[in-house]
Amino acid sequence: MTRLAIIAGQGDLPLQVARAADEHGHDVVIFPIEGQADAVFDGFVVQPVRLGAIAQTQGFLSHYDCRQMVMVGKVTWPSLGALRPDAAGMKLLGKLTKRGDDTVLRAISKFFSEHGVKILPVNMFMKGRAMPSGHLAGPSLDDYEKSLIEIGVSILDRLGACDVGQSVIVQSGRVLSIEAAEGTSAMVTRSADFIDKDAGPVVFVKMQKSGQDHRLDTPFVGAETMRAAAAAGVNILAIESGAVMLADDLQTLIDICEECGMSFVGISAVAGT
Repeated sequence: MTRLAIIAGQGDLPLQVARAADEHGHDVVIFPIEGQADAVFDGFVVQPVRLGAIAQTQGFLSHYDCRQMVMVGKVTWPSLGALRPDAAGMKLLGKLTKRGDDTVLRAISKFFSEHGVKILPVNMFMKGRAMPSGHLAGPSLDDYEKSLIEIGVSILDRLGACDVGQSVIVQSGRVLSIEAAEGTSAMVTRSADFIDKDAGPVVFVKMQKSGQDHRLDTPFVGAETMRAAAAAGVNILAIESGAVMLADDLQTLIDICEECGMSFVGISAVAGT
């Protein structure tokens, strides 16, 4: 079987994907990104790579005969000076008119594809982890709460075309925060300062970006975000079904929501409910 490269960013997801791929018979090589990856990959072949060293990474892929690749885990993009791109990296950056996550990842994907490496989607190795539809935990929603979800869906639908935001928090018809470079959990945490505990329900909505390529930047939600939401004062978590993946098993997330009294629902990107 073709050897599989896992380009590993932050968190436990790269390790989960590596174990799942290994169980399905893939010969896995882990490429943890220096200064980003923080999981322990004991038992796997490991070759650290630098984020800006595109040509060197391609050389490692050739050395290990990796013809397939998965990119998984959060990546915090540093400044250009700290990135220190090599010649191939500089050439890629020079072609970009904008530098949103999707744009950069598409350029990187194209580079590796041109060098014979096929990019695979994370969900290929995370069976059963897609967000289901319907009401899953906590109090059922009334029409007003559903209208807040629809506001969040509308905002994210517009922002996605600009390669901005996968998550938003809404209260009293107002947008309190939008996910930026800090990531979902950090966005939820900073929202605590804006939440008025006497102003009605607080809704967190997470969706995939418009036209998002799941091979490159799969949206995830997990226990870390759920606990951050509970601590911040969020009442309802509305997640796009079929598009957003679960970083932890579904029952774990349901248990957290039940324990914290939060509603947990899988929504459609069209209807918002």
